[in-house]
Amino acid sequence: MKPQTETYLDLALLGRNAWWRYALGALIIAGSWLGLGLVPYTLLGIAGIFDPRLDFIAVNFSIFLMFAGLAATVKWLHRRPLLSLITATGRIDWQRIKRGAVVWLAIAAVLSLVEFLLFGERFYLSFNVVRFFPFLLLVLLLTPLQCAAEELVFRGYAMQGIGRLTRSPAVIAILSSLVFTLPHLLNPEAQRHGLLIMGANYFAIGMLLATITLRDGRLELAIGVHGANNVFLGVVANYEESALRTESIFSARELDPYFSLVALVAGALAFHAWVFRKTAPAVTGAAPDGQVLDRRDLR
Repeated sequence: MKPQTETYLDLALLGRNAWWRYALGALIIAGSWLGLGLVPYTLLGIAGIFDPRLDFIAVNFSIFLMFAGLAATVKWLHRRPLLSLITATGRIDWQRIKRGAVVWLAIAAVLSLVEFLLFGERFYLSFNVVRFFPFLLLVLLLTPLQCAAEELVFRGYAMQGIGRLTRSPAVIAILSSLVFTLPHLLNPEAQRHGLLIMGANYFAIGMLLATITLRDGRLELAIGVHGANNVFLGVVANYEESALRTESIFSARELDPYFSLVALVAGALAFHAWVFRKTAPAVTGAAPDGQVLDRRDLR
């Protein structure tokens, strides 16, 4: 296990980490997300309002309430800084977020081009200038925040919590990816294409985000990758039955879950090879961007 991985997992020691606190914390986060967070979306349905932009805002609102539940859990239940879910240093490394986003955008563009060359008939130009730019603004404003919130929950809180039970990076990555996969099985894609194949897709992206977090010993790369992935889907190439419908430039008439799974695995391998190559000390080395948090940082 790499030292930076140990350092990241040990951040749970900053606060109070009895097992019942994590059990209660999980209930608070889930209740905030799947309980309070779905109220606006439910009210839109009851009122018979079907506006794609309002739907997009409502779905993102549920994620923001999930983040609120997480923030309350970490601060008052575990008594440690929210920043400790991201890094052991005193501040966020924005260059890591940028690097993760840029690299994954390049990989996503290549994979989308390959799919278009192989299955061009499933794609069409869906760009509509009147509808596109209002959605573009929403995606750029809300999606990065939504993805950061999910990373703080599924890679930050979940992995550090599992790290109190086992120090095996493989087990931590697998279990946290399963936690990430389960709620995503409620997405319409899973109902349409099958729980098994879509579960494999969600698990694959979860493993990518988990392994780069453990390997780098901090969360910023995963935040960048997740944000770039969802922004690319929302703006450049979405598919018709997506859980987050947007006005993208191109659209696919259907999702091919088998191609998607192969593409995710290939993209994950490419990302690891690209970012963690030995000539990239800015990512793999220690970051001189602040002091390591210790127990005196509890606030």
